[in-house]
Amino acid sequence: MALTRTMLYCAIVALGAIAPARAELLAAGQDWREIAFDVVDQKPMIAGQVGDVTGRMMFDTGTPEAVFLNRDAAPLPEGMVVGNGFTASGQAIEVRLHDARPVQIGGLPFDPGPKLLSGDFGFVEVVFGADYLGFIGTPFVSDGAFTLDYGRGVLTILRTDDQGTLAVRSPVVGDVVAQLTFALIPGEQPTTGAFIGGLPVVLDFDTGDGGTVYLRSGTRARLEAEGLLAATGKDATGDVGTLNSVTFGGALFDGLAVRLVEAGGPEDKRPWPGSDALRLGADFLSKQPSLWNFPAGTITILRPDAGFLAPR
Repeated sequence: MALTRTMLYCAIVALGAIAPARAELLAAGQDWREIAFDVVDQKPMIAGQVGDVTGRMMFDTGTPEAVFLNRDAAPLPEGMVVGNGFTASGQAIEVRLHDARPVQIGGLPFDPGPKLLSGDFGFVEVVFGADYLGFIGTPFVSDGAFTLDYGRGVLTILRTDDQGTLAVRSPVVGDVVAQLTFALIPGEQPTTGAFIGGLPVVLDFDTGDGGTVYLRSGTRARLEAEGLLAATGKDATGDVGTLNSVTFGGALFDGLAVRLVEAGGPEDKRPWPGSDALRLGADFLSKQPSLWNFPAGTITILRPDAGFLAPR
C-alpha cells in the first residue's frame, strides 16, 4: 500500500508544517516492548485510536510519516490540501494536513506532533474493514530497532545506542539466515541491492506491499528464458509470478511470490520509474522473521524459531 512520495514529500518540506516525528516508544530504562498485531491480507495490523474512534492501523515501512491517517474513518477536521500522490497499486491520493488529534497505538498514547496528514483510503476498507484508520510508517520505529515476527504476531521495539548496538543480546549465529546493509533514502523505505540469478537489481523492503518486481520487457524475457521467473496467472492486482535464485545478505531464496509490473509502464508509479527493481513485502516477511536496525543500517533475516525473537 506504499505511496509514491516525491510530490507529497516536497509539499510537506515546503510548508515547514511538520517537524520530523520522534517516536518515544520506550520508557526510561525499558529496553524492549512488544506490540501485538493481527494479519489481514498478509499485512500487520495494530490496534489504534484517533480521538474517540478505535480501529486498526497498518504497519507500513513504505509510509514516510510516523502516522498517515485514513480520513474516511478517522475523525479529522477538513484540513488543507498539501499534495497529491499515488498508491503503489495506482490509486490517486489527495493529501491533506490537519490539526493533530489524540492518537494511541498499541494501547499507548503516541505524540504525532502538532499536525497530521491524511488521505482518503476508503477504497481499501473492503479488505481492511470500516475501522481502518490508516498507516504507521517508518519514522515510528527509525530511532532504534524492531523485530517483525508473524509467527507470534508481535512487533518488538528494541532500544539501541546511536551506533545501533542493541540493549538486549544480539542474535546468535545459528539464528541468522541473512544480513544486509541498507540506505534509508529520504521519503523512501530501506533500500539495498540483490541479484536475480546474475542480474543485479535494487531491492527494498516494504511491509505494506505484498511483494513486487519491476522489470523492463527485455529483462523479463531474459529471466523467463533462464527459468528464474515464472508467471503464474493474475489476481486483483494484475500479473503475478514467482522468482527463483534471488540472492542477498549472503543467502539464496527461491519461490518468492511477486506482482509483475513493467518497469516504466503505466503501472509503474515509483518516483524513479523505468529501472529493474525488486520489492520484498508482506508475503516474504510473513514467512521470514526479521530484525531491522535503523541506526546500524541493517536488516537481519532470522530463523522462524530464533530465540532472539523473545527478548526475555
